Order: sequence, then structure tokens, then C-alpha cells
Amino acid sequence: MSAPSPEVILEQWLQDLASDDRAPGTIRRYKSAITSFFVWYAEVEHRPLALEHLSAIVLVGYRNFLQQTQGRSTSTVNGHVSALRAWCAWLTERWHLESNPARGVKLVGRQAASERSGLEPNQIHALLRQVATSRDTLRNSAIVQLLLQTGMRLDECSHLHLEDIAFGERSGRVTIRAGKGNKARVVPLNASARLALADYLAPRFGCDPTLKAVAIAWPRSQPGASRSPLWRSQKGGALTTSAMRQMIDGVVRDTSRRGLVPQDTSAHTLRHTFAHTYLAEYPGDLVGLATLLGHTSLDTTRIYSQPSVEQLAGRVEHLRLNAYSQRT
Repeated sequence: MSAPSPEVILEQWLQDLASDDRAPGTIRRYKSAITSFFVWYAEVEHRPLALEHLSAIVLVGYRNFLQQTQGRSTSTVNGHVSALRAWCAWLTERWHLESNPARGVKLVGRQAASERSGLEPNQIHALLRQVATSRDTLRNSAIVQLLLQTGMRLDECSHLHLEDIAFGERSGRVTIRAGKGNKARVVPLNASARLALADYLAPRFGCDPTLKAVAIAWPRSQPGASRSPLWRSQKGGALTTSAMRQMIDGVVRDTSRRGLVPQDTSAHTLRHTFAHTYLAEYPGDLVGLATLLGHTSLDTTRIYSQPSVEQLAGRVEHLRLNAYSQRT
């Protein structure tokens, strides 16, 4: 009896993902990425893919092909690579492969730090409108708002528990215990973050979705009591970082298709957006921003104070040296 083809095995993996509460959009994206890889392999090798031919060299070759293809953004390339890495991990777990060929295949480099940029207000609103149409609207909207209003990292957000949050009607704060370098910090929660959390958690608490009602119902931590994950999956378990990232990627994909946000927008873009917005409101407060972001060095934070190419172009255009300046 012959072994099942990679296409058949792919369908088995996708079925496993569906039963594991993966979003339909994520499953479609994974299927598209792996199918594209099958097509590429057949074209360059002049034969269909067989699992025994799946190697790190083949995977890196495909990654390089994607990088050299015009119009492929960094996030698009990494999306394909991430899908292949997830599939190869599953193949290894199910003993379709003896070892994982994607284990050492890295994602391509992101933009340099000096090129980090955030979203414009119209782009932020487009993203929030899109997330409001996602499958778990209240939860997903709260996640995006918390990332946007605090600048925390995605991994930090996904590891939050109810006990990490002090929730009040007029103020709030979150203690990030899983910070980079195992350093905890406290970040204030503004009204937008608290209202989004209230909408999300009111059904769990059995109360009205108002700041006052949720503040009263918020569970008080008890010594020795087990901690409750803030974010829950559709099945009621703790939402993983991977699932959270896939949700955001799906929202970005659907929004970018209509040209409303850049294709390479990611969860980290929300962190950049927070940082740029904070410095625009409070110019020069690098120490405050570093505290909020959890940076140990001001050199890391200072990158957000550097003007963009567009800002520099506008400034140079309006120099008094420019005889043709349209400065008013």
C-alpha cells in the first residue's frame, strides 16, 4: 500500500487545525501557502513533491524565491515560511518525517529599527472596524485595543491573567509579569482599553458592560488561588500567542486587501503606533516611553523620536532657503 501523497496529508493537517479551534481564515492562509509551495517545487524540480525530498535546502530555496518575487512584502514571505514551519512540525509529530527539516529555517529580517513606523489615524480606525467583524468580536477588539493603547508586546498580552489587572471605573493598570528579560512593569490602562475590556468580560462576570459594573465584579486575587487567563479561546481554554497572532494577521489581511492598511502591518505595528503617538503628544519624554515599553536602554526608545523620510521631506521643502517653498 503506497503512502498518502503530500496533498492528502495536507488535508489531514488542515482538518486537525479546524478541530483545534483555528480560525477559518488562518486555515485558508495555511492551505494557500503550502499549496503554493507544492506548485513551486513541481516547477523547479519537474516532479511532484514527495515527503522524502522535503529538506531545509528545499525550504530555504522557496523562501529565497519568495524574497526575490516582486511585490512580496516581508510579512507575506514570513507568512509562507511560518506556514511551512507549522506544517513540518506537525509532520514530525505525526511521524510522517523522522526529523523536522524546517527547524533551522529562519524568518526573513524585519525592517530596520530606524524604519519602524506606526499607523495613521484612518488606518487605525479601519483596522478597528475590521476586527469588529471578526468571529469573536468582543475578545478580538479588546486584544487590539489593549495592544494599541498600552504598547505592550504580543507575547506579554497573551500571557495576561485577570489578577494582573487593577480595574477601576476611573482608572486602571496592568502588571506585565512576562516582560522581555523577565522584567515586570506596570502600565496604565486608559478609558479606551478599559471600555474594551469591560465589553469583553461583562458576559463572563454576568454584569452590565459598564466600567462601574465591571469594576465591582472584577475578581479580587486570593493568596494561593489559581490564576485565570484573561484571554479565552472559543473552547474556553487559554488563548495562545500563536492563535492571537493569527487573528491579527487575518484582520490585517482582510483590511489590506482593500488598501486600508499596509500589507506588512502586524501586532508589533500597534506597539510602534503607540510609541509614535505618545512622543507626538509628549515630545522628548523618552524616559516615560521607555518605562511604558519596557526598554532597558534609551537608545532603543530613541528610535521613535527620529523623523520619518516623509517628515524630513516636508521640513526640507519648507526651509526658507527654498525659493519655491509654498510655506504660508
